[in-house]
Amino acid sequence: MTKEPCIAILGLGLMGASLALALRKRNYAGRLVAYCRKPETRTEAQARGIVDAACDDPDEAVRDASLVVLCAPIRACVELAADIAPALRPGALVTDVGSTKGWIGRQMAGLLPPGSFVGSHPIAGSEKQGLQAASADLYENALTVVAAHRNVPENTVKRVADLWESAGARICRLAPEDHDRLLARTSHLPHVAAAALAKAIGRDSAAKVGEFCGTGFYDSTRVAAGSIAMWHDILMTNASAVAEELRAFKLEVERVYDDLQAGRFDDVAKFLEAARDARSELLKGRGR
Repeated sequence: MTKEPCIAILGLGLMGASLALALRKRNYAGRLVAYCRKPETRTEAQARGIVDAACDDPDEAVRDASLVVLCAPIRACVELAADIAPALRPGALVTDVGSTKGWIGRQMAGLLPPGSFVGSHPIAGSEKQGLQAASADLYENALTVVAAHRNVPENTVKRVADLWESAGARICRLAPEDHDRLLARTSHLPHVAAAALAKAIGRDSAAKVGEFCGTGFYDSTRVAAGSIAMWHDILMTNASAVAEELRAFKLEVERVYDDLQAGRFDDVAKFLEAARDARSELLKGRGR
């Protein structure tokens, strides 16, 4: 259990509110303070006891915090860090929930005191957004990457790991660059592929075509309904790694396209079989 006496959560969307709920459910004994721009969200969060206080000023939210969690799109996290830097108490630690780690770590190095930022990424979420979508079990058994840049003390990294373990997560430590390469393949590519699939299927007469869309369409494109701001920032800050994964994806699509055009249906069957086997092996990694 984390021993932080006061945690500030900047952002009460799905990720931030779920973190507060998870800590409450698992008996976190400290104080939870949040920053949120929308007054109705601040009012609801306090009325429901999700946080002890909800502020309209990020500086006020972090003033007494020993640990600050930035729960916003990646570039907004950097803007928040610049805003709160003068208000942080000595020894305060800052982390985030973003899906890319290299870029944000480099930005934070120029904004925050040395060793006061440790990036983290809980691999959990939903296409749904906002306080209403929050769940106390969002992070339960979810793999969470803690990605510290060089020369960050071990006890500092452990404080961030302890936070996520207190929310129910499993911890994995990776270098920021390794994280970004892996997530480009496992998360960012699937999102772009889902977006491209939805766009191709809905390229014309979408309302009429939609009548004929079954569960395969919905399962394959669900993530394309996610936050535009969040995914724009992810793709911008991990562009080269995502482009490399798209190149591999493009080769697969072109290969099956060529086989269909040439009537090589035995090769099409082999493609489908290899894809099924690959999926089966991937799911073993999740214990499913």
